[in-house]
Amino acid sequence: MEKLDRVKIGIIGCGRIADLNILGYLDHPKCDLIAVCDLSEDLARQRMKEWGARKYYTDFEKLVSDPEINAVEILLPHRLHLPAVLSAAKAKKHISLQKPMCVDLWEGRKMIEAAKEAGVWFRVTENFIFYPPYRLQKQFLDSGEIGEPLSVNIRLCGAAGGWWVPLKTWLWRLDLQECGGTPSVYDDGYHKLSIAKFLLGEIDTVKTWIDFTFGSVDTPALVSWKYKSGQVGVWEVTTAPNLLTNGKYYGADEWVEVTGTKGVLTANRCTSRLMEIPPLVLYKDGKHLAIDDLRDDWGDSFHDAGWHFIDSLLEGKQPLLTGEDGLYLMKFWKAIWKSHSENREIRMDDLGEDDR
Repeated sequence: MEKLDRVKIGIIGCGRIADLNILGYLDHPKCDLIAVCDLSEDLARQRMKEWGARKYYTDFEKLVSDPEINAVEILLPHRLHLPAVLSAAKAKKHISLQKPMCVDLWEGRKMIEAAKEAGVWFRVTENFIFYPPYRLQKQFLDSGEIGEPLSVNIRLCGAAGGWWVPLKTWLWRLDLQECGGTPSVYDDGYHKLSIAKFLLGEIDTVKTWIDFTFGSVDTPALVSWKYKSGQVGVWEVTTAPNLLTNGKYYGADEWVEVTGTKGVLTANRCTSRLMEIPPLVLYKDGKHLAIDDLRDDWGDSFHDAGWHFIDSLLEGKQPLLTGEDGLYLMKFWKAIWKSHSENREIRMDDLGEDDR
């Protein structure tokens, strides 16, 4: 595929999360923000002025037809991902699609095939694998700093605080038909599934227990898995509505700990700043190494994800994460939900792409 001299991008969807997804596109020296699109004309016009775009649209079909644009960032509700990707691919635009990839697995396969047929790069983006502490954690892990890895322990705590989010944004995420899954384990959880695979590779089997708070929020939950390489993983999901976070984004925070034969690597925060401690700690040989000179604002991960997409297009190569990566993580989620629904262990290899 040809390299681009400049990336001329259009943003489809101008809601709350776009404040973060836009970061890498605004300060890259070889990226031009051509247009924005939102169903709300007032919001689209506001974002055009705020971000310095040249024009705005209220119909994504018109944006992808714009000859000035050669790439798009799609930030729409999950049910709209398939039509938006198909339209962008047909218009020969390179595509960055916000996670989760799809609602049903067959939709993901159709997106992959459409991008391949059109000859455009397609990625399913999620910011966590670009979070600097996680990337350093992965480097330490791969270089053998803690010996042979044994287990991964991920924790998510939903709490109070954070920025304002429109009520309608929360409501569609509670609608299983519109969202495609539950708000914590599926929608936000896609980030954690991505980190689990990023750290130690493909999953063999999954076993899950999920309860519901207020009848609609899928916490507390416990997701466990075994990697094909033999290690085990566990993800604990909780909600503490009276716990106040200090973050400027969502009211939640994460911890990711990897235990090895010679040490432990702990990433102590991500979305928020529940605890003001070093973002990454290495325990080895009876000593703690606190690493606190990292870029560790959650927004940094979005910024770097944007830069990576632009740089990949300029170099004419496939960006992280591929459509196949996105589809694999959707399959991981389907295994989790199937395990919860059927109260049994699920083998990833037993799931087909027609499973719903």
